[in-house]
Amino acid sequence: MGQTVRGTLGLVGALALAACVQDDRPTRAARDPALRDQPVFLYSASDTTRPPRAVVFFFGNDIGFWKPHRQLASSLAESQYAVAGFDMRQLLRALPERPEARDSVFAAAIAPIIARTRHELGGDSVPLIIAGHSLGAEVAIWTAAHACPLGSVGVLALSPGSRSHLRVSLSDIMQGPEPTDPESFSVADAIAAVPLAERIAIVRGTRDEYARVDFGLLAAGGERIERFTVPFAGHSLKGLAMSGYQTRRALEWLLRNLPDRRSAGPSTAARSSRPGNGDGVEHAERAGCCLTGRSVP
Repeated sequence: MGQTVRGTLGLVGALALAACVQDDRPTRAARDPALRDQPVFLYSASDTTRPPRAVVFFFGNDIGFWKPHRQLASSLAESQYAVAGFDMRQLLRALPERPEARDSVFAAAIAPIIARTRHELGGDSVPLIIAGHSLGAEVAIWTAAHACPLGSVGVLALSPGSRSHLRVSLSDIMQGPEPTDPESFSVADAIAAVPLAERIAIVRGTRDEYARVDFGLLAAGGERIERFTVPFAGHSLKGLAMSGYQTRRALEWLLRNLPDRRSAGPSTAARSSRPGNGDGVEHAERAGCCLTGRSVP
């Protein structure tokens, strides 16, 4: 009964917060020269007198970091999360064509971007969540598994599919079939490759056609993965206050019992407790992280 009441009050609070959040423009301009030319959208946590609860690095989808993503970022900032939205299309277009080279170049390029945005948002000493929507969710999972960003404690995946790739194709934009070419990867395999001390949260609309793949994704994650369902929502998850409410619930679950989880995973604990200096140098020397390995198709 108590949980039901708390859940109802939380939903009412989420609805009120959604009504209050009108301006979705980024709240911070990058001071780091290396970030000024990057398509990052920075949202500081609303109370700047205390640290953010976590930094959320959010990959946009195949059409960029669009308005619903910005609205979500603004809403999360009101809940004391610092958010860095990233339009990954520019980076994906610049990658080499050879699959092995694409993977290693992307991993090497994204690590310092994440480290610098985390530092920019004052989050060197707080947990990092790698997040994304649709194609961005799949890239977020791959990034957590193969780029192993400094300080990462979990992945927030909104509407992921079962196969993906490090590119934006016409089929992606036209909502065509999932990729099956040799350079594509299994999202379930990427989930299985995420460091063991990190959790994965899936946020899924009940009307999303990709809900059919969740059985395989959940099986790959075992006890460290959870699904948060949004009633009546489709793949885009846009326009529903419940989407934001379930996303916040997912974030809270990712951060729950964090000290115990860090102590259970020595390598993750070590890299999570070391504050970043924004240059991404530490990334290359972290044990247990594969910078060039690819998920098995």
